[in-house]
Amino acid sequence: MALNDSDVSGNGRPRIAVDAMGGDHGPEVAVPGALAGLDQDTACDLVFYGDQALVEKQIEAAGAGDLPVSVVHCSENIGMSDSPATAVRGKPDSPIVRAMNDQREGSVDAVVSAGSTGAMVAASLLVLGRLKSASRPAIATFVPTVRGETLLLDAGAVTQGTPELLLSFARMGSVYCRSMRDLAEPSVGLLNIGGESSKGSELAVADHELLRDSELNFTGNVEGNEVLVGASDVLVTDGFTGNITLKLVEGLAQFVKALAASGQLSDPEMAGLMGFAGVIKRRFNYEVYGGAPLLGVRGVSIICHGRSTPLAFSYAVKVAGRQVRVSLPDLIERALSDDSGKEG
Repeated sequence: MALNDSDVSGNGRPRIAVDAMGGDHGPEVAVPGALAGLDQDTACDLVFYGDQALVEKQIEAAGAGDLPVSVVHCSENIGMSDSPATAVRGKPDSPIVRAMNDQREGSVDAVVSAGSTGAMVAASLLVLGRLKSASRPAIATFVPTVRGETLLLDAGAVTQGTPELLLSFARMGSVYCRSMRDLAEPSVGLLNIGGESSKGSELAVADHELLRDSELNFTGNVEGNEVLVGASDVLVTDGFTGNITLKLVEGLAQFVKALAASGQLSDPEMAGLMGFAGVIKRRFNYEVYGGAPLLGVRGVSIICHGRSTPLAFSYAVKVAGRQVRVSLPDLIERALSDDSGKEG
C-alpha cells in the first residue's frame, strides 16, 4: 500500500495526507478517525504517513479495504520534546516532513497532523514556504460563543506582532470566513483591554487605526469578557495573547470537571453544575472544528489537538478537503496582494 506514481489519481478528488503517528494515541485513533471522514460529501483520497505495519493493521481493523486509501512508510517520527526546526531538518523521513514534501511536489493536496504544533509550523514554512504577500503565517482556531463561533488568530504561530502583521491576519481570517463559512461580510474585532481606540498597547492602538481605515468590516475593540458572547466573527491578536486566550477558554471545561470532583458542592449546587457541564460539553467541543488551519503558507496545513479523538480527525479530513476545493491559499494570496482585500 505504498504511495507511488500510479497512486496519484487524476480523479479530481483532494488527496489528504494524514500523520498517523501524531497525537496522544497514534494510529489507533488517527486512522479510524480519518477513515470516518470519508463520506459522500467529503469525496477525498487518504494517504497515511507512518509505520506501515501499524497503519495497515488499523485500516484492516476498520474494514476499509475498498476505500481510496494508501500508506507511505516513515521510519522516523518527531516527538513533542524535539526542537521543531531542528527536527524538521534532521528527520526527513518523519510523517510531517514527508507529507509536506509530497504536498510541495503535488502528490498530496493537504496535510493533517495532531503531532507537534511547532513541527507543523516549521515544516509548513521550511518546505511549503510562505505565500508571496504573507509576511508571517497565523494559526486560526474557532472559539465557541453564544452566537456560534469566533475565528481567533493568531493562536500561537507568531508571539510578537506588528500592526501591519495583525492587519494581514485580519484579512486572512476574513477570507477564511467568507470562503469556508459563507459569511458575506465577516465582522472583525481587535482583542484589547478596552473599547476605546486609545486603549491598550502601542501595538493595539496602531493596529486599531489600520483596521479602522482598511476595507474590512472592522467593528472595534473586543474586551476579554466579550469574547464568548461573540462580539465579532474574526478576532485578531498576537500569538502570545491568542494562545493564552485559547487555553483559558479550554480550561473552562476542566474547571467544571474539577469542581464537580472536589466534593465541595451541595446537592442542589451539583445538580446545577451538571446542567452547566452539559452545555459546556455541547458548546465547547473542539472536535467538531476539524483542527486549526495554518493560514499564510503555500498549501493546506491542518494542526489538530494532541488529544484529538476519532471524531476530531474525521472533521479535520472534511475541513482539509474543503480548503483544497475552494483553493483557500490562492484566495488568501489574492486578498493580501490586493488593496481592496475583497477578492475571493
